[in-house]
Amino acid sequence: MAETNSSKDDAAITDIEDLHRHAIMNKQSTYIDPATGFTVFTELSHLKRGKCCGNMCRHCPYGWSNVRGASEENASSARAVSGDRECTGRLVKQILEGTYYDDEDTNLLSTKLESNDANSSTIKPSLPVNSEKSTSTNISRGKGGRAGGTFTSKNVPYTRGGDKGTSQLFTGERRKKDDILFEALGTVDELCSVVGVVYAELKAAEKRTPTDNGTTKSIYGELPEQLLEVMSRLFDVGSHVAKPVPNIKEMDQSQKGNKGFSSDHTTMLEEWIDAMTEELPELTSFILPTGSVASSNLHVARTVCRRAERRMVPLVQEEETCDPDALAYVNRLSDYLFTAARYVNFCDGSDETQYRKAKSIVQRERIIVKLNGR
Repeated sequence: MAETNSSKDDAAITDIEDLHRHAIMNKQSTYIDPATGFTVFTELSHLKRGKCCGNMCRHCPYGWSNVRGASEENASSARAVSGDRECTGRLVKQILEGTYYDDEDTNLLSTKLESNDANSSTIKPSLPVNSEKSTSTNISRGKGGRAGGTFTSKNVPYTRGGDKGTSQLFTGERRKKDDILFEALGTVDELCSVVGVVYAELKAAEKRTPTDNGTTKSIYGELPEQLLEVMSRLFDVGSHVAKPVPNIKEMDQSQKGNKGFSSDHTTMLEEWIDAMTEELPELTSFILPTGSVASSNLHVARTVCRRAERRMVPLVQEEETCDPDALAYVNRLSDYLFTAARYVNFCDGSDETQYRKAKSIVQRERIIVKLNGR
């Protein structure tokens, strides 16, 4: 029964460090990472082993001392010396007695008391203008992340964990930032940002097109909402890339479970493409990526999408850790973005300029296709 309650408590916690602390306080050797479903060893398990295994474990209490090329930053965070049985035995005893985090809790309480004393002043100090002076010996730097910064207790986007050129996957594994996986992940992120720019441009255009009663007019149909959906799905693609699943290429849908990427999203893109194409003049030639700013940026998004696809191919075909359905989605997305670029020009009433082949020094006039928009 105790295990059931613990599982329920774990399910309510999503932060990895909080999960680990909760497991340690409950004297557990492992916990389940809710993002991946993987079993993760706690510091208790590693301390019972007595030495660093050299596998870059997420909660290694030895600072990755037996990991080749480990940074000094990892070593400085070590709680124990690998192979020192007396030290590891003492720490195991602290965990079992429930005193493992006592020193940290005392330091945290002291920090909060100091913060309260500072806030009790009638004049609140402003943030220092000179950032170099702000990190003097009188001010301790915040840990970053959920632990807060130097001047705020709120969650901050920096953790300093990647300052040495490595980054951590959702599985806890650390890799160099120029790894092919991070190349794919970063390109998907870049693509999502470009789509966000287009969405902002479309919404701004709608605000500039008021109706008779003073409200804004939706001149792009369902496209803005579709772009929001696309951005959310790109987050899913990025999350999927950041959780490599060995041999996922060979798994069927039932084996993938929540580890895979649904092909339904690709089908939805095809339906959206069909709906927009039905309203457009039939395409009879290559077109130049011109027209309105939003349309041109959709062509930029299309080319970034093609690059994201190229970065994902090795993960599918060689590493076999990325779901082919995720790759298919990105492939179809480039087609969608091309169609959306034409559709925006159609809605704006902008002209569509066709490509012309160089036949001679005296070239024929460019062909401009009038798109009768709304």
